[in-house]
Amino acid sequence: MAKVIHGIFLDPPIAIARLGGSEVPQPAYTWVQPLSPRTEDSGQTVVMPQWSLNVLPNGSVEPFLPSAMQFRDGALIRPVCPFFELWALVGAPKAAPDVWKEEPVTPELLRQFGATLSDLTFRVDAHNAKAARRARNPALRFGTNPALEVRGDDYQKNELRGKSPAGSLPKMVPPPHFIPLGFFQVLRSIPSPPADPPLAWVTQGVRVDVVRVRFTPGKGFMYGPPTASQQLPAFGVSAVDPSRAFLSRERGLWSGVKPDAIVIPEDTYDGEDIGRSNALNPSLGIVDDTCDARIEAVLTIPGARQPLRTHASVLVGPPDFAPDRRPFLSAADEINDRARGHRSLPDRLSSEETEAWVQDLFGRIFETLSLLNVDFHRRQRARDPLSKSRLGPPILDDDVAPEEAAMGSRDLLRNQRYAVAAPNVKTEPLPLTQYAKSRHRNFADINALRTFITQHKDPNRLLQLIRGAFEVERMEDGDNTSMRMPPFMRHSNAFPLTLSAWQYKLLMSWVQSVIREDALGTKAKAPIVAKTLSDEAQDRREVVLTRMKAGAPK
Repeated sequence: MAKVIHGIFLDPPIAIARLGGSEVPQPAYTWVQPLSPRTEDSGQTVVMPQWSLNVLPNGSVEPFLPSAMQFRDGALIRPVCPFFELWALVGAPKAAPDVWKEEPVTPELLRQFGATLSDLTFRVDAHNAKAARRARNPALRFGTNPALEVRGDDYQKNELRGKSPAGSLPKMVPPPHFIPLGFFQVLRSIPSPPADPPLAWVTQGVRVDVVRVRFTPGKGFMYGPPTASQQLPAFGVSAVDPSRAFLSRERGLWSGVKPDAIVIPEDTYDGEDIGRSNALNPSLGIVDDTCDARIEAVLTIPGARQPLRTHASVLVGPPDFAPDRRPFLSAADEINDRARGHRSLPDRLSSEETEAWVQDLFGRIFETLSLLNVDFHRRQRARDPLSKSRLGPPILDDDVAPEEAAMGSRDLLRNQRYAVAAPNVKTEPLPLTQYAKSRHRNFADINALRTFITQHKDPNRLLQLIRGAFEVERMEDGDNTSMRMPPFMRHSNAFPLTLSAWQYKLLMSWVQSVIREDALGTKAKAPIVAKTLSDEAQDRREVVLTRMKAGAPK
């Protein structure tokens, strides 16, 4: 039966690239549970190398599996440079979408439908609009003007040059200058190797014949006007290297502008913190080489009514300085919050699946917390004083000052049975940080979390402690918050960071189920199982005992 290509898509549809100064891209890796115990301050996750692709001089790729993970070359951080594969939806001419088959686009597949790689075009549009957004001036947006277009059989590495819009005068990026935003490259498809005997990477599903492209982000440099290369008296260093100080200083552009206070967050640009005045300080006119990019693929099949189109998005961010720590709120969590059907998610999970998800969430929370200096963040953003309704008598022998500030000795959200000592440079310089880590390391075990919910005097304690999705209390703003979890952390809108709506709903659904079970007496004395350790904790204990026995004297 004749088949047609009903559609095409890029996989993945969204990817995050990360800046880095090294010429060597970061190989792929995944998160796994460790088989052996780790140090007390480390998280529950380790990184494991995965099959990666090395781009050869002719544009083809060579799979390889690193023996160890390396994230920098000397002082230069390796950039994360995502690949995108092109796939097709193939089926009979009048077949329903649910029976279409996903097939990788290869030169051979294109030939089956009378097309070649020259019938395929990629269009890349990359822009940085940070200054434009803060100053509310579209002329400050710079990027690929016009967009880069590359044929499917062009394997050169194409530079993405950030320029001011064609019709803007004066231009923030004056010609012939440009800001390098990275590279885009179509990779050469090569025939798959013989299946007998199969290569290791073939058995893992890695293909070299599929049409794929690669996005390489910028180096992580800052750019500004000539004045930005001068030494800043408050810091003793210049903000921008002289070789990158070529942006225009003409009136109405980014340099010297006081950003619109309506734009949130308003305090995230270079120059804001110089002088420490109550009003917004003028911008130093500095921009970076991050960008958001849209990659569009257009396939023209001879004889077809119209070309097939698809696109993917690239978000460029800073390096990940803790790659073996999982965030408790990820881009995937945020996307799920906006996906259809997320409100019914708890109804689609079994009780065992929900409980496993909760344990994983609190493991991620601990891993995030293991990176934080809670003492510092409290000094920066704790509400001081709290409202009278949130204050109680001071905790006996507690030395957290000021006592009326959030997480202070009189904060009713504090654990009233645990006193925290004052900071001591020699013994414990960060007492709140240490206490928070110890507490959340315990909660990473589902049994300990169940015990906390069922044995606490107030069964709704977790409801009080955890902030609802996007919840901001009357006494809070972007700079001053209570200690409701997660404490003293800011969302991208500058307000208190929270779980996503679906995460919060699913968690609280589980909490209420634990409270109901306890009320019925079904699990009043024994959590989930008759053991006091999770499976992961037991595995770690067995490894330790085995190692101790092996080292014991005969």
